[in-house]
Amino acid sequence: MAAPRFSRIVLLGDTGYIGSRVAAAFKAAAPHLPVVGRSAPNLDLTAPDAASALQAILDGDCALVVCAAIKKQLGDTLEIFQQNLAIVSNVCRALEACPVRRIIFFSSAAVYGEDVQHGVIDESTAVQPTSLYGIGKFTAERLLARTAAEKRLSLLMLRPALVYGPREPGYYYGPSGFLRKTLAGAPITLWGDGEELREFLFIDDIVALTTELTFGDTTGVLNLVSGTSYTYAQALATVRTVTGTQPAVTSRPRTKDKVDHHFDPTRLVKACPGFTFRSLDDGLRRVTAEITAPTPGARP
Repeated sequence: MAAPRFSRIVLLGDTGYIGSRVAAAFKAAAPHLPVVGRSAPNLDLTAPDAASALQAILDGDCALVVCAAIKKQLGDTLEIFQQNLAIVSNVCRALEACPVRRIIFFSSAAVYGEDVQHGVIDESTAVQPTSLYGIGKFTAERLLARTAAEKRLSLLMLRPALVYGPREPGYYYGPSGFLRKTLAGAPITLWGDGEELREFLFIDDIVALTTELTFGDTTGVLNLVSGTSYTYAQALATVRTVTGTQPAVTSRPRTKDKVDHHFDPTRLVKACPGFTFRSLDDGLRRVTAEITAPTPGARP
């Protein structure tokens, strides 16, 4: 099937960490295609009138990309869960009134359960979310899937593993956070021995995949994963190699059981054949280059 022709792309959450980069990638990939971005406060998707405001910028030939959400880092609370539920509920109401050609929804690998030990995770693995954030993402998936089925819409739900990269909006426990603390000479606290396995995906890879998939025809659920996992201890060792600096590391006892995450990327490989993920070493070198680059206009 040929890539669909869109009248425009409507991008919700266009000022966020992923959304802002996806917006730029869309404009580079299709310079003549309008990209209409909306984020709070210009469009507060938790507001009672958000559905009608969103409907006003949709049409039957557009693509809708939903990156908008309140991050888990801001709190895994019932209040934030309810706000995220309001966001997707308003998106569904707008789609019921004005169906679109294609929907891309950013979910999360958290739907499999951050604290659940699986074997190798693929799209058929049972969801077992243990956080309110994960529960919210799976609830959003089901609401969107119901709307898409009723309206016969093309819907792709992306479940990325952990994302890292330059200019993260806060300190995240992971490669970029470790790197920033090392360069600042600040101590790093590991949970336990740091030997649990996780997937760490460089932001540019996520953006490139999202762009390709938006213009493709893959539907359903798709894990954005490379199939390569690292331990947090390996991430620290890579930071040490990249910076030439030994981070100051302390340890804190685990509060939960050690859980490893392994992913099978088979479906993604079929959807995006030939795509190559950056290694953790390469990704952290790119983050380092951006952090240490001189500020334009700054005096030497």
